Amino acid sequence: MPRKKIRLNYKKERVILSDTLPYEIPITFTNRHLYNFITYNHIEYIDGGLSWKENSQTLDNIIHILFSLPKEARNLKKIEKQIGPNSFSFNIYTLKSRDLSLVPFDFKISHKYKEFRNLSIPHPRSQLDVASFYDQYKELIIYYCSLSPFSIRKPARVATYKYHKDRLHYENLATDDPPIEEQNKEYENLKSFFSYDDFSNIYKFFGSHTHHRCEKKYNKMLKLDITKCFDSIYTHSLSWAIFGKNTVKDNIKLSEKTFSGRFDNLIRNLNYQETNGIVIGPEFSRIFAELILQAVDKSVYRKLNGEIPPISHKKDYEIFRYVDDYFLFYNEESHKDIIVDYLQHSLKEYKLHLNFSKVVIYEKPIITEISIAKKKIADLFDDTIKYNLDKRTDKTEKTIYTGSIYINTEQLITSFKTIIKECNVEYKDLLNYGLATIESKSKKILINFNKTSNEYRPFKQLINSIQSILEFVFFIYSVSPRVNTTIRLCRILRIYCEFLRSPKVNNEAKSRIFKYIFDNICFILNKNKNSKHIQVETLYLLVTLSELGKYFWLEQKQLAKYCNIKHSERDNSFEIPELNYFSYTVLLFYMKDKKRYLTLRNSIISKIEKKLTTRPRPDKNCESVMLLFDLISCPYIPNDTKKRVLHSRGITDHQEQLDIINYKDRNGMRQLWFTTWDNFNLGLELDTKQSLEVY
Repeated sequence: MPRKKIRLNYKKERVILSDTLPYEIPITFTNRHLYNFITYNHIEYIDGGLSWKENSQTLDNIIHILFSLPKEARNLKKIEKQIGPNSFSFNIYTLKSRDLSLVPFDFKISHKYKEFRNLSIPHPRSQLDVASFYDQYKELIIYYCSLSPFSIRKPARVATYKYHKDRLHYENLATDDPPIEEQNKEYENLKSFFSYDDFSNIYKFFGSHTHHRCEKKYNKMLKLDITKCFDSIYTHSLSWAIFGKNTVKDNIKLSEKTFSGRFDNLIRNLNYQETNGIVIGPEFSRIFAELILQAVDKSVYRKLNGEIPPISHKKDYEIFRYVDDYFLFYNEESHKDIIVDYLQHSLKEYKLHLNFSKVVIYEKPIITEISIAKKKIADLFDDTIKYNLDKRTDKTEKTIYTGSIYINTEQLITSFKTIIKECNVEYKDLLNYGLATIESKSKKILINFNKTSNEYRPFKQLINSIQSILEFVFFIYSVSPRVNTTIRLCRILRIYCEFLRSPKVNNEAKSRIFKYIFDNICFILNKNKNSKHIQVETLYLLVTLSELGKYFWLEQKQLAKYCNIKHSERDNSFEIPELNYFSYTVLLFYMKDKKRYLTLRNSIISKIEKKLTTRPRPDKNCESVMLLFDLISCPYIPNDTKKRVLHSRGITDHQEQLDIINYKDRNGMRQLWFTTWDNFNLGLELDTKQSLEVY
């Protein structure tokens, strides 16, 4: 579909929208509210000093808690700052060195079979620090990421455009009306602060001219990667990468004031001074890793040129590195062995290691098993998931469109499994691609159905086919749920749910498909309940369930069971385990203020209050900061609970407590912080989520 370029006004805080969060966060969580609060109040964090436009005692109280500022009045000063032609009074708080480090919020997602990956959200103050660092050093980031001859995913320039799709909104898939583009309805979707060269996705590389050229030139390709790259990075090694290890060790104090020393310090401060391993998930962590791996690439390149005779880049070999994955094209085995040996030793200088258990060698024709499988799946879907639209004229020369559709689920499942088996790949390798293709096919089916002349629309065929598609989708998804595939599943469900809500669709058909969706989501939730952690995938599905309407709400005990919450029949009580921030907020979001969840909701609120009031002050923990502010803004939690939590944070005056609870945003509405309690639109949030999928 056509896309329009929209020029971005440069705001350094936009980093908070694009580069400081993992992709795999629940759909209800966003940084938009935090971004609006920061920009409206001109909040900045530079070199350990936090400044904000003077406004009220309420704002001061909020900022002290939100950004974990100790209550030491002597550290707070007032200054004058220019904003445009006018001068305004600002507060500035200077932190002591012991208060600079903060604790990120860590959460787990499904990674491999019975394995989880730990991802992190930095503290709000840390996110401000990242924004300031980008603003000060963006040119150096681009420069030091431009030195590798091998990297194919690196920051190349500050992004000056976002792309806006001119598209049919999903609700228009259910109607014959032309699409209406509504002003101010699209969120500011930013993929990242920087524009990236050369490939935004590794699979684009496999089908590129670059790959085809190398296949003509070389006989073999070696694929290998770095073992637990982000977990293994030693933060001080960034300075080694830029200045050399010996130089840095001889000038430690001087190196701390350089670009690399500042970046190292930033990464340690936001991860509570950890030097072994960096936070995983946010884009800025990938940039930190890229800077180190650029130095590794340069070292390998120089050593190969120093061989006698030289092993020449683009003559004897070519290497393409996508983050921590390497693809080596070569002809001579002796060259391959030398290259891998140099790569291994260069990585070791930075405490990194190759994962030799995952080495794969491809010979001509150089095509991966995944690429072969994708081609076969594309052909399968082209043949089986389609709406047949025919055009003819009647006796009066009027153009008539007729349609038909039939989908055989059993055949589709069998053929898909056959491709998996024949290509020797795993479900997880193809699920995202398969579901993305089905999403596209689903849109096209409904568009063609609406093109069909009214009297020739095969409504029963369509409803049967929708159920067949969903049966196939739930089958392949349930084999290996991941966050990215859950998002794809939710997008497919959204397409059909929007169509079924059309007045032209009878209630019987709608109820049938909604019941099918409900039953399958319940099956998946029940299947995943044995996990120690409430998975992010489960939280996505709960939000999707809430969109089905009043006849499809889970029973209280059923919801508790899916979330590993024990229920006592004796006194109808719930024993809430140690859940994390995401679990608490999404459960509250799902239950809202419905009476059927009264007992469970009260138990969860009590657990949250206990969690927030037993931590020491000042609170450096990102999880409790986000939980506290979402509790304050949550419309389903009593004010008395909010007051007690604020009292535990040193806000003891009754009026000050109420002022924080009732704080308004720039539009005069109740301030939201991290969870979108009000005016939540699943469709727009899913669109926003898709635009952020950059890795």
